Amino acid sequence: MPWTRVSRLKHVQDRLAHAYHDGEWWRLNVWNPALDRRIPQREHEPQGRTVANFSQLTTDWFREAAKWWLSVQLSTERYVWSSVKSRLDHLEWFQWYIDQAGCAGPRLVDSPEKLRPWLLGFVASRNSHTAMTGPNKGGRLAKNSRRGPLVTIEAFYRWMYDNRAEAASVLGDRRWAGLGLEDTVLFRLEDKPRLINQLPDDMALEDDVIGKIASGSGALAAPKDQGGLDDRQAFHALMLLIRTGRRMNEVLMMDFEPLLCQLLATRNRQDKEPNGFVARLAYQQTKITGGDPPTIPVDQLIVDIIRVQQEWAREFVTAQGAPQGADPPYLFLQTKNNRLGKRPYASATFHSRLRALTEKLAITDSVGRPVKVSKTHTFRHTRATDLINAGVPIHVVMRYLGHLTPTMTMHYAKTLAVTAEREFLRYKKVTADGRTAEVNPSDLYDLLHLDQRADRVLPNGWCMLPPRQVCSKGNACLTCDKFVTDAGHRDELQHQLQQSEALIARRQTQFTARHGEPMGEDNIWLAGRLAETRALIKVLVALDQVSVYEEGQLRAVRGAGAADRPEPPATTSTQEPTA
Repeated sequence: MPWTRVSRLKHVQDRLAHAYHDGEWWRLNVWNPALDRRIPQREHEPQGRTVANFSQLTTDWFREAAKWWLSVQLSTERYVWSSVKSRLDHLEWFQWYIDQAGCAGPRLVDSPEKLRPWLLGFVASRNSHTAMTGPNKGGRLAKNSRRGPLVTIEAFYRWMYDNRAEAASVLGDRRWAGLGLEDTVLFRLEDKPRLINQLPDDMALEDDVIGKIASGSGALAAPKDQGGLDDRQAFHALMLLIRTGRRMNEVLMMDFEPLLCQLLATRNRQDKEPNGFVARLAYQQTKITGGDPPTIPVDQLIVDIIRVQQEWAREFVTAQGAPQGADPPYLFLQTKNNRLGKRPYASATFHSRLRALTEKLAITDSVGRPVKVSKTHTFRHTRATDLINAGVPIHVVMRYLGHLTPTMTMHYAKTLAVTAEREFLRYKKVTADGRTAEVNPSDLYDLLHLDQRADRVLPNGWCMLPPRQVCSKGNACLTCDKFVTDAGHRDELQHQLQQSEALIARRQTQFTARHGEPMGEDNIWLAGRLAETRALIKVLVALDQVSVYEEGQLRAVRGAGAADRPEPPATTSTQEPTA
């Protein structure tokens, strides 16, 4: 029988099963929220697999308990629909092992001493399984694929033990009441592959890469006879992803009118700055519940993109026969079997378009790695990294990303290694006494571990103290031989000199008024301040002499006191100013 007919028969069977079932919704083997409104779902649930089918759990006691467990987790909002489906995938792996090893259940074995060997068999089966798809195809399963089922099975049995009396009653199986403490901790730490929460180097895209994607993205909207993909919606959605850093589903499931608090009505458009915020954009928070209403400030370009997409959506539903003047509920629309626009643009379709765009553009980054445009979360990482590197306060970035805790936001606090090193090497480094640092700049960058050691970054430079040593000088960096700085900190150093000189003058006035004479240079406090100001003057003079322009570009050269430094301009004094 053709697959299309089988699919239609299954669909009819599901409809009949839901129509004639008069019991609790979770007792059905097929959960379909589209047919049964009793199944808890968020208002805007991300699209994906729309049906949870428990028929693959062929062991009766296991299947019924799994349905009850997941229904309670879903009803109490501990899990969302996508969580239920991933947990069901994990349970199917355990069912496969039950079929292989045998299990009378609900207790996995008949005596505690047999439990560990039985479970080790399941662990071994996961470790030896060959990946059939994905980047590990033909090799060992990824860590998450091996760890996930272990965590799910352990959570399931721990919950069943905590609720064993109710389980025996609800499921009509008294054996659940016999679970013991040994059933609550099934796997040891060494059984579960340790996940290292380390982001790949290519998660935040370089400016040049973003520029190439943006300039080439027009191929999404271009007609097919011109070599394009003829999908204006995908083009508009990609532009919003790049400029806002939202998750893919947050864009694809956006309301038809997502703009709030527009300021254009109170000001002339020509008076507005091109990059200024003109409205707030509401999006569907599809991953995190709670917190502030999901909105972000947006500029005029984003408003224009949304207005153009709205026009396209109106024209689409009108052409499909929708009532004249009726707006669809979503901004981005599925184009098949969607006359009233009630279904949002499918994420699978969007991924397909971006994969085709990836092949067409063939973009590589600065180290030659291919850039996958379909890896949409990189746009979120890029936006977050740009905000953090621009000095935007963490609590502001946290709200912009829709996070509930700063810890979630700091996951994105990653400076691009290439950018960080380039900025560090841009200027010559000088020490506190105005001499050029003897360490090679590239070696100095590695020595400071600037991609890992934030504690070595100072407001006016860097500390070269070895990582295992502790500073004993307090804040006396300007008189320390471990201090280095460059022209990038000149404004801060100049400000510090002005403050130091003003402080000395103020304290001298106070001292003279009290004691009838000013402090001498042998005064401990004054000696320390004078040493700092002399160091600042030396550093500033050196910085003014180590930065020269050549062909419109700033070039760093050897600093003051170096034999091969260039002769200073005639207007620059080579004598050290007096304090």
